[in-house]
Amino acid sequence: MSDKRKSYRKRRFLVLVLVLALMLTGCNGIKRQRGGGAYRMSTSEPENTSSITGVIVAQDTANAKMTIRELDSDVESILHYNSGTEVTNQYGETTRADQLKNGMIVEASYTPNDAMLVTASVPEDVWEYNEVGSFSFREEDRMMQFAGEKYQYSDLTYISSGTQNLNREDLNTQDELTVRGVGYRVYSIVRTSGHGYIRLANYADFIGGMVEVGSDIILPVTENMLITAQEGIYPLTLIRGDMMTTKTVTVTADQEVTADFSDYVPAVENIGIVTFQIDPEGADLYINGTIVDYSQPVALNYGEYRIVVSLTGYDSYTGTLDVEEPSPTVKIDLIEGKTGVDGQESESSASPAATDDSSGDSDSSSATTKSVDSNHTISVTAPEGVEVYLDNVYKGLAPCKFKKVIGSQTITLSRSGYITKSYAVDILDDDENVSLSFPELAEDADDGTDSSSDSSTSK
Repeated sequence: MSDKRKSYRKRRFLVLVLVLALMLTGCNGIKRQRGGGAYRMSTSEPENTSSITGVIVAQDTANAKMTIRELDSDVESILHYNSGTEVTNQYGETTRADQLKNGMIVEASYTPNDAMLVTASVPEDVWEYNEVGSFSFREEDRMMQFAGEKYQYSDLTYISSGTQNLNREDLNTQDELTVRGVGYRVYSIVRTSGHGYIRLANYADFIGGMVEVGSDIILPVTENMLITAQEGIYPLTLIRGDMMTTKTVTVTADQEVTADFSDYVPAVENIGIVTFQIDPEGADLYINGTIVDYSQPVALNYGEYRIVVSLTGYDSYTGTLDVEEPSPTVKIDLIEGKTGVDGQESESSASPAATDDSSGDSDSSSATTKSVDSNHTISVTAPEGVEVYLDNVYKGLAPCKFKKVIGSQTITLSRSGYITKSYAVDILDDDENVSLSFPELAEDADDGTDSSSDSSTSK
C-alpha cells in the first residue's frame, strides 16, 4: 500500500475518533456560551448556588458589592452583583441591587466560586416599622419596646445611622428609627433621624420659668441649659411669669446650636401661671412627658398639654390640661389602688379642663416608669470636667453626684471644644447607688457652635 493511501486512512480514522468524542461529550451536556462576540464550547456542569439569609451591613454601590451578615451569627458574606442580579424589595417589587439599603433583611442566592449574587429578596416573614419615635430599652433582659409590643434584641442586632455603625447606647429618645425583625426578634435598627443639641445663652431673666421646644419638649429653665432635640426646625419659647420670648432654632444631627436671648424685650401675652394642687404630697407630675417641679406655679403658653400624675401605691392620672386663662388652678386627687406607677389611667379628679384622654398613644404613659429614689444616688465619674445633663437638666461638672432617678433616661456630656455626646442608660430599682463612667469626648475639629438667628419675637 502506498504512503499516500496510508496517510489518508490515518487522517480519516482520526476524524472519526474526534466526531465520536464530540458526540459522547454532547450526551453529557455540552453547554454553549457567548463570549468575545463568538460561541465557544464548554463541557463544565452548571454551577450550584448557595444561599444566605441575613442583614445587609454594608452596601458599596461604587464597586457593586454588598456585605450580608447571617441572622443569629456573625458570619458575613461579601457578594458582588450586576445588572443580571434579580432583586425584589420589601413590597415585592422588582428593583436593582444597588437600591437595597443597610439594615434590610434579605434572602440571597449566589455562586460560591465568584461570590456573584444571583437573586435577592425580602422574606415574607420579615416585618418592618418605619418612623418609630417612641421606644425604650431594658438592658437587663435585652428587651426593646415600641408600638405597644416588646421585642428581643441581642449583641448581634445591627444598629446604624447611614453608613455609621452605632451602639445601643447611642440611640436617644429624640431619635427616629426604622426597625426590622422576624417574630419577636429585632435584627436591625436604623436611625433615620438623629438628635442634636440646643444651648441657651443670655437667658438669666427666665431661670425658674419654663422652656418649650416645638410641641413635645417642655422643661424647667435652669442654669447651663443644654437641650437634646430631634433634628429639625422648631420654635423655642422661654416663659417666666409675665415674660415670654420665642426664637426659631434649626437642630442638626450630632451638632450643637446656640439660641441667644440677649435681644429679649419684655412683654406679656397669652401666658397662664398654673397652680397645681396634688394630693397626696410627693406625687410626680409630668407635662408632655417631662417631670416638672410644681412646688411653685408653672408658667405655660395658652394651649393643650398632656399631664400624668403618679405615685407608688396609687392609680396614676392621665389627662389633658387646657390652659386658656392667666391664673388657673388644677386640683388632682389620686386614688389608692394597685396599679401604682405602671401607667394605668384612672378616674382621678382634676380641674379645670384636666379630663381623661384615653385616645392618646399607648406609649405616652412610659413617662410614669420613672421615679425618684431619694435614698440613693447616681454618680458620673468620667470624663472629668465635662458638663453632665440628665434628661436635659444640668447636674454639674464630672465627677458629680445627684439623686437617683429610676428608668430609661439620657445622660448628655458636653465640653467646650469637644463634640457633645449622649448615652441612653437604664437605671434599675435595686436599692443601690449607681456609678457611671463614659469614654473621653472627641475633639471638635470646627471648635465652635452655630448661632441661631432665624427669627425672634418677644412678648
